[in-house]
Amino acid sequence: MSTEPIAIFNSKDINSIEYAFKLRDSLEEVRYEVERAKVLFPSMFINQHEAIAVIREEYLELEQECFKNQKKYDLEAQRKEAKQLAAMAIRLMIELT
Repeated sequence: MSTEPIAIFNSKDINSIEYAFKLRDSLEEVRYEVERAKVLFPSMFINQHEAIAVIREEYLELEQECFKNQKKYDLEAQRKEAKQLAAMAIRLMIELT
């Protein structure tokens, strides 16, 4: 697997630069969430079925936030749930290696 970055950012395009910073910051937040979850729940997943159950639970929490009345969107709550979902998927990836 190549570790070379994919060249999707144009250094002259302010939107690309802003996206790159948001990507970096989001990945850092997810990394922190993986570490936080590992402290709270230090045991590995019992098996992939448990991992999928946890990931599904996080997905359903995100879905619930996203499907709320559109006038009552809570973008911070949606972002929090998306971060937790990403963290659990990455934790499974780590444990499968």
